[in-house]
Amino acid sequence: MRRISMDGASMGARGLWLSLAWLSASTALGCGRREALPASQDPGAERPAQLAPPAQPEEPEEPAAPLQESRVERDGLSIAFALRPLDRGQQGGGSGLGAAPAAAVAGSDVVAEFTITDASTGAPVRGLTPLGWMSRRAGADGAAAARFSGGAPVASLASGAVDAAPDEAACRGKIKSFMAGLLSVRPEVDMNAYLLWTLNQDNTLSAINPQVALARTQLRSVVSLAGRGVSFVMHPDRESLYVTLRGGQGLAVVDTRRGLVRTNVPVGQDPSRVVVAPDGRTVWVGNDGDGTVSVIDARSTDVLKTLPVGPGHHEIAFTGGGRAAWITSQQGESVAVVDGETLEPLGEIAVGEGVVSIAASDEAGVVHAANAARGEVVILDVARRAVAGRVALKPGLGALQFDPRGRFSFALNPAANEVAVLDGATGAVAHTLTGLAAPDAVTFTGSFAYIRNRGAARVSLVDRSALGGPAAPPLVDIAVGQGPPLAAAAPPGPAALATPIAPLPEGNGALVASPADRALYVYVEGMMAPIGTLPSYGREPRSILVEDRSLKEVRPGVYATTVRLGEGGLYDVELLLDRPRTGVCLEATVAPARCAPGDGEADASGCGGDPVKDIAIAPLFEPDLRLAAGEPATLRFRATAGEGGPPLDALDVEDIEVMVVRFPAGYRFRGAPRAEGDGTFSVSFTPPAPGQYRFLAALPGRGAPVGALPFVPLRVSARGAGARVGGAR
Repeated sequence: MRRISMDGASMGARGLWLSLAWLSASTALGCGRREALPASQDPGAERPAQLAPPAQPEEPEEPAAPLQESRVERDGLSIAFALRPLDRGQQGGGSGLGAAPAAAVAGSDVVAEFTITDASTGAPVRGLTPLGWMSRRAGADGAAAARFSGGAPVASLASGAVDAAPDEAACRGKIKSFMAGLLSVRPEVDMNAYLLWTLNQDNTLSAINPQVALARTQLRSVVSLAGRGVSFVMHPDRESLYVTLRGGQGLAVVDTRRGLVRTNVPVGQDPSRVVVAPDGRTVWVGNDGDGTVSVIDARSTDVLKTLPVGPGHHEIAFTGGGRAAWITSQQGESVAVVDGETLEPLGEIAVGEGVVSIAASDEAGVVHAANAARGEVVILDVARRAVAGRVALKPGLGALQFDPRGRFSFALNPAANEVAVLDGATGAVAHTLTGLAAPDAVTFTGSFAYIRNRGAARVSLVDRSALGGPAAPPLVDIAVGQGPPLAAAAPPGPAALATPIAPLPEGNGALVASPADRALYVYVEGMMAPIGTLPSYGREPRSILVEDRSLKEVRPGVYATTVRLGEGGLYDVELLLDRPRTGVCLEATVAPARCAPGDGEADASGCGGDPVKDIAIAPLFEPDLRLAAGEPATLRFRATAGEGGPPLDALDVEDIEVMVVRFPAGYRFRGAPRAEGDGTFSVSFTPPAPGQYRFLAALPGRGAPVGALPFVPLRVSARGAGARVGGAR
């Protein structure tokens, strides 16, 4: 299960349809019938007509040949798992990754792919929301294994041959444990992850892993740029970020997997807005200093064409799925229309000087352009490429954006402290939202529009379902942070370039960047305040993007994501489906890594394997233990060492750190554990108040800082409520 950990806060993902109670009781979870498939049998090949919903176009390129496959049948479904090399497009031009490997190699990035079809008809099963993991099966190297009996983990050591495949109960126990975040069990590969990328006030990007529970740092990497970033955008394949830079440094292309700048592309003067065409083939950069737009091949990063479009700041929108690009020039009189494939001009539409933003709706067949000085929105007819009307508003317009359905456009006016909502079909003002404080950015989820108030420490929510009614929907204000965004230093370039709010991958909330507080706030819809905070590590986050690495339906019935493999060995591949409620276990083999040319096959410790593979910590108290507020409790756990590690009795209390935190934020307890012999330790603490807590243990000297090992949840009830205290077994 995906989690966001925020100074003690954690939020489960996809929890509406997955619950631990169901997992414990479900008889659908199991391993099913399993058989190996030769690599020549491609489960991603063409299938009969799919089950509902209706068809979508296939990907233009065939998937790479699988490195290996396995299959199970369960509850009328045929489920095939394959590991595939990253294709050349995903590896990216100039990345230097070379040809596709012949096997799944430890430490490499590969595509993990599930193909789910109807077992009797072969029809692809569409619209699922799967969760997936890979866990290394213990083998002849003597690595510590985790055996499961009725879902309860028991620490043990493997010896001799590779362990047998998990039976139905063990498969169910592994899935349950991965979802529960048990301290003693964690997968080597999590297919449900995502990262947060922030564009900071200085010349850096930050990659933050919100799923590292209470680690000393959730900061995965900091990417240093050649100049200060102005705006950024992520490619749909999630492999590249494009960042426009000040100081004549052009466009930075950032490899998201490796966390480094792949190349800097020379473009025009003072690049600002950067967008990716809907088909992902080209990247468009507005050069405010010389009146041009650079069009770049997303794969090779070559500049395909430089388009003269007029002076001033440029904004870019696409219609027809990218067949036409509409480009504004703030100091020019016209909107330029360019063929998205040939890059040839299609015409210019006179709109008047002063256009600062533009938005397009294929559903309504219109483009809206906001003129700040005149205080009007110009409506452009896409088919005729002509002005269809002008809507008089107030001077000072800024950002302009259509909602995801293309029905309504939001015209933000920071100067007038209001937002005009325009009906895309009629061009009329449907609603005027007042009482805002310099609104300068808007983002949408399935249910709400999120409007940032640059002049106040709050975000205003608008119920999208009420936009079609006669009355203006009320604003729901959510306090976010301590200081308003304008309290931070002014960002480079137009304020409308900022994207300070990003929807959560689950679609039920948002992440809000607060440059004044130097923090990221996490809000879930239905709450009256953010549920937690992520630090930005001393930097001022200006914009935020979410790199969702979870399983997605890439073709009918095919669910895939890119993963980084762990050390070599035999793996169990756990999959949990929501419809029907089914859990299965497949398997995969990962070859040992080759550390360097000529070195041959490297051992597990020589190629960057799991840094804590020799350590296993098992709690000796029940998961989800209930304690009583104000009453002392003793928590016991056992530390074991695998091959190459110290004997069980060689671990000293100084080697171990223990933390108990209250969820989502607040109380933190750090205690020195006591040694009880035979690798068993205990720690005593008194919970101060009822609530949810988390127990974390760490061995920093062995490469396992706080947060590297999963937590164990604790529940604290009011005194006298009958909670069980202690937990020794």
